[in-house]
Amino acid sequence: MLDCNCIRQYITPIVMEKGLDSALSLPENDCQALLILRLDDQRYALFLDAVERVVRAVAVTPVPEVPAFVLGLINVAGQLLPVVSLRACLGLPDRPVRPQDQFVFARTPLLTVALVVDEVQELSALDIGRAVAPAEVLPQGDWRVQSLIKINGDIILIYDLDKLISHADQSQMLEVKVKAGKCGQAE
Repeated sequence: MLDCNCIRQYITPIVMEKGLDSALSLPENDCQALLILRLDDQRYALFLDAVERVVRAVAVTPVPEVPAFVLGLINVAGQLLPVVSLRACLGLPDRPVRPQDQFVFARTPLLTVALVVDEVQELSALDIGRAVAPAEVLPQGDWRVQSLIKINGDIILIYDLDKLISHADQSQMLEVKVKAGKCGQAE
C-alpha cells in the first residue's frame, strides 16, 4: 500500500496541470491510491498498485481461443499483451476500440493486460474509512467490486482486478499469448 506522501507525489502534478487552485488535501490516516476511469457516463476505479501505465489505444490484432471479453493482442516493445474489453467484463454494451480510447496496462497475478477505457480521469486517494462495502449498497452484491466511494458527488465502484478477470481466464490468455509469441520466432 502506498502512503499518503507517496500518493501526493502522484496527484500533485495532475492537480497543478489541471489548474486547480484548491489545496490538495489527503487524509492523514490509512489511504490507497486509485486510478479513476470512465466508461460512458459512469466512473470506475482500480487500485493504482495494479496499474503499470496508461497509453493511447492502438490497433488490436484479433486472435482465436480467447475469452469473449478479450479483443486480441497488441505488441508493446516486443511484449504481447491481451487487450481486455472492460465493457464486456462489466456487462456493458460493447463497441469497437476508438482512437480516442485509452489502454490501462494493469497487472493480474499471471500477466499484464491492456484494459480498454473511454478515459482515465484522475488519480485519487481513498480514505479506507470512507469506503463502503458493496453489500451495504448493491442489493444483490457484486463480488467483483471491492468497495465504493463517493467523490465529487459521483459514486465510484472500485473493482478488484483479480476478481474481474478470473484465474482460469488469465491462464487461457497466458496460453494464447505464449502460443502467439512462438509463432513469430524462428525454429
